[in-house]
Amino acid sequence: MIIQEIKQTLSGVYEITPEAGSAFFLRASYLNLVAERRLCINESFTDEEYADILNAALIYSVEVAAMSYLARAEQCRSGLTAKLLKKGFNKSAVEAALDYLESVRYLDDGRFAGAWLRNRAIDHVEGRLRLSSELFSRGISRVVVKNALDEFFSNHDEHELCRLALKKCLRQKKEEDKIYASLQRSGFSIKEIRSVLNEQRFKQK
Repeated sequence: MIIQEIKQTLSGVYEITPEAGSAFFLRASYLNLVAERRLCINESFTDEEYADILNAALIYSVEVAAMSYLARAEQCRSGLTAKLLKKGFNKSAVEAALDYLESVRYLDDGRFAGAWLRNRAIDHVEGRLRLSSELFSRGISRVVVKNALDEFFSNHDEHELCRLALKKCLRQKKEEDKIYASLQRSGFSIKEIRSVLNEQRFKQK
């Protein structure tokens, strides 16, 4: 392959027009065999180098697709990986693109977890156990989940949330055993549930 034209469109991103075929884009940092300085007009490349250039272009196309999701909402790596694989991209290209996006903080599981918790709290009253389970199911690591929950509960009193969940159960006229089960499903600890139930019994005396 011989490059007929090359234009830098963004920092580290180039539009490549080969002597034959359509133009394409790549990020130079995705290249393994071809150094950025060798991306020049009339340079001849071996078949192996050409494959490296095409692979870099493929990874960049994954990056562009990933950014289209990230532009709409925060994403976690696991969920974004699944979306990109469903679009037909190969796994190695997806991993390379997401590694880059994580390195520049466009993709951040911690930021996703924080945003998810804040949005979840709008319509749900839940405890740490349920919230951690939901985040784990989205492929978020234990350390990231713990940090996100610690921050969330520094601004939200879990005991008060449990009280709110209890009030909802009382409005629905549930029996105590069903209240207990409901609060457990909502992710509140046994200790927290017993505490709010004891408070309620005291009020009723």
